[in-house]
Amino acid sequence: MNKSKYVVTYEIDYKHRVVIGVTSESEETAVQVAKQAFDEGIIWDDTEKMPLLYDDYEEVDGETLVFYAEKITEYPKVDSSVIAMKEKEFAFQACRALLAGEIESAMKLAGNACPQEYSSFADAVFLAVFNCGAKNMTFKIRCFNVTR
Repeated sequence: MNKSKYVVTYEIDYKHRVVIGVTSESEETAVQVAKQAFDEGIIWDDTEKMPLLYDDYEEVDGETLVFYAEKITEYPKVDSSVIAMKEKEFAFQACRALLAGEIESAMKLAGNACPQEYSSFADAVFLAVFNCGAKNMTFKIRCFNVTR
């Protein structure tokens, strides 16, 4: 039996819900401030004057789940959304390895986190910043090229 390649897509209804804090004279003015912030692309900046309180996707009641397939000859190039998701996970793994003292592993993972930033493993250099708060820990990683 001959097998073919397919790309299978599924779609599900979601609502993107964002809640911000706004100090205003009225509900109407607060909404206007939020709309302007959205239009200017600053609604997610999480400032003291406009704190970001909630940002998530919620399933819609009665959503429809639809699957469909398309026969293809070759798989398409992986989308940038998937690449970014994988790079972020590699960055977190690199920080964990660094904190555990596993320098070689951390270097390799940092290279996977920032593949566009260097041409080879030997050129990968990473800087991990560890911030520890009373209630949470944040790991950040930045990769850059080494100039020879």
